[in-house]
Amino acid sequence: MERSIIDDLKESYGLTCYQITPVTGGWLNLKWKVSTDKGEILVKQYSNIRYNIDKLKRVEAALQREIILEKNGIPCPFIWRHDGLAIRLLDDKTAYMVMDFCPGKTENPDTITITQMHSLGLVCAVMHMAFSQLPVFSVEGFPIDNRQITDSLWANYYARMQECSSDFPIEFKKAVLAQEPILRCLNAGFFDKFPKGIAHEDFNSDNILFDIDGVSAIIDFDRNYYSYIWHDIGRTILSFALKDNKLNIEKIHAFVDGYSQHLPLTLPNIADALRLSWCIETPWWIQPEFFTENRERVVRFKDEMLWLTEHWFELDYLLGIL
Repeated sequence: MERSIIDDLKESYGLTCYQITPVTGGWLNLKWKVSTDKGEILVKQYSNIRYNIDKLKRVEAALQREIILEKNGIPCPFIWRHDGLAIRLLDDKTAYMVMDFCPGKTENPDTITITQMHSLGLVCAVMHMAFSQLPVFSVEGFPIDNRQITDSLWANYYARMQECSSDFPIEFKKAVLAQEPILRCLNAGFFDKFPKGIAHEDFNSDNILFDIDGVSAIIDFDRNYYSYIWHDIGRTILSFALKDNKLNIEKIHAFVDGYSQHLPLTLPNIADALRLSWCIETPWWIQPEFFTENRERVVRFKDEMLWLTEHWFELDYLLGIL
C-alpha cells in the first residue's frame, strides 16, 4: 500500500494502520485487509488504467446508493466517508475507498448448499426491493431503449464476423456463427417482459460472501446502475447452479423459493433471466482474445456464454418447464 494512502487514512479517517495484508481478486484494482485501532477494514485502490475521473464519479454515485442500502439493513459493507464522499482522490493517480472488512467466504457450484442458495434468493429479492425505493432519473443507464439493445447485439455480431476472417481461433469463429439463430428470434418486444430498475450488475460468485447458514455480505456495488434486474438473477444461476454443463434444478428451486418470499419469480422467469444474461454478457465475453487467454475468471464467463448459446432453445426443457 502506498505511503500516501496510509498517511491519509490517519489524517482523514483517524485510522492508525497496524497489519496490512494484500487481498486478491478484482481486475487491476488493489485491495488490502488492514488491522487498525478501530477494527479491521478493507482498502480498495482504483486502477488509473480502468478509471478516469468520469468513471470515478459514476462509481461514487453507485457507492452512495450502496450506503443507503446498508443503512436499510441490506447485508453489505459499511463504507467510510470523508466530507460525505466514499472515494478519496489524493492525486491524479491515487483514488481509494475504505469499508469495514466483511467476514465470510465465497462459494461455487461445487460448494454452495441448498440452504445458502435459498438465502441467496431471499437476499437478492430484498436488495432489489431496496433499490426500487431509490430515485432513478439520474442513475446511469436510465432510461433503457429496448430496440437499442437488439441493434447493439446485431452490431456486435457483424463486428465479430469481420474478425472471423482474420487469423483467429476456430473456436471463436464457431462461437460467433452460433449467435445468428438466436439474434434472428430476438426483437425489441423480447425485452418488454423484464422488470427494469437499479441492479447490482456484478452479482457473481466473487462478490457474495457466505457463512454456514447463508449470505453474510454482498460486496462490490461499484457497477450498480439502471438495468434489467433479472440480469442479477440469471448471473446468479450461472455462477452457482451450472456445473459440468448441467443445471442443478434443486439449487435453482431453492433460489426461486427464497426470492419468491419477497418478489414474484417462477421457473419460466429463470429461463428468461438466463437468456437475458446471454444478451447482456455475450458481447463482453465472446471476444477473440478470450479464446487464447487462460485466466480462470475469463474462461468461466466465456464458457457460460457458450453453454447458453448451445442451449438457448431448450432452456425450458432443461428446467423441467416443458
